[in-house]
Amino acid sequence: QQQQQQQQAASSSDVGGPPASRVVELQNMLNMDDLANDDEYQDILEDTREECGQFGQLNQVVIPKANEPGATKLYLEYATEADAANAISNLQGRTFDGRRVQAQYFDPQKFEQKDFA
Repeated sequence: QQQQQQQQAASSSDVGGPPASRVVELQNMLNMDDLANDDEYQDILEDTREECGQFGQLNQVVIPKANEPGATKLYLEYATEADAANAISNLQGRTFDGRRVQAQYFDPQKFEQKDFA
């Protein structure tokens, strides 16, 4: 079963996930408390840029605020699909603050329009 989960994580398009793109959506990493404090929010933004920049050329990190659609999710825009794929393979299933991270591709048009609902 674990091997099956790894195969699913490796290829989200095979399991009906979003098609490959340069944008990655991370779920289950933050909670509303993390977003409530501006200083904490800035720390998370900087830490995310630093950590996720290791997987490829990171163009942009977007973390919707607590009162915005998509709150508690993080969005990473990479220069290439290959960089995004590398990020997903490294982040999927990782534990962050006791929570298991979910990483998947996100629609680049929705990302550009800030449509995180």
